[in-house]
This record gives sequence, C-alpha cells and structure tokens, in this order.
Amino acid sequence: MSCLFHIVSATFVGVQALLENQNCFPMERRVGLRLNNFPKTPNSLRRNPVIDAPVDEITINLTDLYFHYYRDQHGRNPPKPDPALFEHLQYLTPTSDFRILGDGLGVSTHSRRILSSQLGQAFCRQFLHDHLNITYFAHIDRVLNRTLKPGFGDMLIKRCDVGLLPDFFCAEAVDRIFLAEAKARHEAVNFGNRAFKSWRDQFGTVVVERPKGTPLSVKGYIVAIRFATEAMPYTKSSLYAEDPKTPGEIDLHGERGLPLGRAVISLHYAELVEKLNQPLLAEALENGFVVPAEVPIRAAVWQLLIGPLAGKRFVGGYYSSDSGARAYLDGNGKVGFMFSDPFRLDIRHATFVGVEEGIFGQVVAFARGAPVQEIGQLQGVQFASNAISILRDGSVIGPVEFFSPIAVRNF
Repeated sequence: MSCLFHIVSATFVGVQALLENQNCFPMERRVGLRLNNFPKTPNSLRRNPVIDAPVDEITINLTDLYFHYYRDQHGRNPPKPDPALFEHLQYLTPTSDFRILGDGLGVSTHSRRILSSQLGQAFCRQFLHDHLNITYFAHIDRVLNRTLKPGFGDMLIKRCDVGLLPDFFCAEAVDRIFLAEAKARHEAVNFGNRAFKSWRDQFGTVVVERPKGTPLSVKGYIVAIRFATEAMPYTKSSLYAEDPKTPGEIDLHGERGLPLGRAVISLHYAELVEKLNQPLLAEALENGFVVPAEVPIRAAVWQLLIGPLAGKRFVGGYYSSDSGARAYLDGNGKVGFMFSDPFRLDIRHATFVGVEEGIFGQVVAFARGAPVQEIGQLQGVQFASNAISILRDGSVIGPVEFFSPIAVRNF
C-alpha cells in the first residue's frame, strides 16, 4: 500500500509540475498572415464568416507544432519525445508573439539554415493541417524516380527539370492530392520578390507520369515563415501562404488520383506505426506488400483519462525518460507505473505516442489489401493542458500519466 501511495502521489505531483511548467512558458504564439492567389479564403482564416477576407494574424499552438515537427523529423526513437522539451523552445522569447532570441536560430549560417528549414516544414504541415484540411504527408524523396508501390497502380513520379524539388506530396483524402513547399528564413519575404518566384518554379521540377496518356501536373501550396528576432524588435514573424496558379494543369483529383492518394496515405502511416514499434506493419505500408490475414498485428490498447476525448482508446506505448518508468500490475490486475525516484519533480517520467484504435484497425486493413478508400479521422479538439496533442489522423502524444493501458489485442 505504501509503495502504491508513492506511485499515485508521484503521478499527481508529476502531472501538476508538468502543467505548471507549461503555464509559465506560454505555449501559444501569434504570427502575421499573408495569403496570395487563394480562390477563396479558408473558413478558419476569415475575418467574418460571410466576408471573404483573411485575418491579419493567426495563433500557433506550440504543442501541435512540436508534434508536426516530431512526426516530420524524428524516426522511431527520438531523444526527447516530450512536447514540453521541444528543441526549438530554447530559442524562443517568452512572449505572446513568435520571436527568436538574439539575432536568430543557431550560431552559424549553416546551423541557422538547418534549424530554420526543419521548423519551416513543421509550420507548413501545421498550416495545411489546421486550415486547408490536409491530413496526410509524405516526403517527396520517398516516391521519386520509382513507380508507386505494388497495389498503388502504375504511376511514376519523376524529376522533369533541374532545380530544387517541392518538399511533400500530401493529401486531404485518397482522391485529393497536392504538392507542398515549405520555406523559412530570417530575411524579408514578399510575394513579389525573386525568392518567391524561385519557390514557384520548384513545382515545375516534378511530374506524375502514366504509361499512357498526358503527364499530370499536381496542384501545390507554398508556405513560407519569416522569423522575427529580438535584434529586430519592430519586425513581426509572419506566415506567407500561396496557392500557385499552374497553367495547363490536369486535375489529379478524383479517380485518376486514387493510386497516388493511396500511396501518400500509406507512407504517412508507415512513418507513424514505425514509432509504435510495429516494424512489419511499417514495412508493408512503406513498400506496398500485403500482410497475410494469418499474420497477427499485436498491439497494446490504452484509454485516455482526461479532456473532451476521455475514454477514447488508442493503440500505442510510451517512451521512457532517463528516470526509467516501469509498468507493473497491482493486486487488482491494473497497470501502474514505478518511477526510479518518485520524489524528484524535475524529471519527465514518460511520453505516450499512439493512434486511435479504430483508425489503427483501418490502417491494418489497408495493409492487408482490403479495398479501403478512406481512413477515418478525428475531429479537432481543444485540451486545457498544453502537454497533449491529437491530430486529425488519429495520432496522439502526451504524458503517459494521462493514459491507462487496458488490453493487448490482435488486429
């Protein structure tokens, strides 16, 4: 009983300390917004539901930004999967606007370019996810210069010109596919300068080909973030988003886009399930082979304990911090966690990573060759705690104390 008391107490104190730390460093930031060539302003960006005019600024949730960054930059086992330990937080001022300490990210031109590029891709993913309903992302180098994987048709993604390529193939649904280019810089940005023209030109460097018929041009988005710094106090961080016009475009949406859409969604979830320690499933989704029905996909199911989705079940597990969280069964058959030092408040215990149970089941069916045209999605939710993030694709990250393991099952 004494041991259990310490564990429960440590859990409560750990959650309390985590929330207090989040509250002393605001996890939302404001950035300016500029749009160009959008046929109509997305509803979430309108000043007024009736008037088609965009707002001047938007709010960025840093926890969600971290989750997009983590999904985009890290493999199965990142060094710090806790959103509160987002690497870029150390470079931000504790202000309501998004501002970099000193004169910019990094200590050299090379490090600044790398850090800016990484953060820029996270901004791009978050903007497209939150405001354009684009849920699935695959880096272009995962499909370039090879035919799509078995089961995804006979399209070929190839370079057709010199120059840089766009960053992502992304999809709103299996039949709505786009290209996306992410940019980030400390210098001034505007839609009329040479830099933006060069970014538009990147969409002409890649083509989707079929064995017969006209090559398909894919509609794309440019999302560029200009970072403000302490050294430039009168400059404001601003996000520039453009829906480029592509003359002669053959619409890839609908039936003709299904093979590519299935490939993008498959690659998106391959990256996610690799983090969930599902190598067989990840390999099947990455390379398009079918997992036989007699081969079980075994995974742990957890239940969310707090917030508007309390009771929702997720497949996943946790990454332990240096404190070495260890699961155990109590006398009633319930799972608890033992921490190496329950009295220390400065240690992050563990971070849960998972995907909603029903969506995980659909992904498994996808990998088994079922004629699944769509994968379910979660609707957006707001949590009082900034320690947890849930994206529309069903993925979640947050403190392990917010979840309880309830079963192990075969899919």
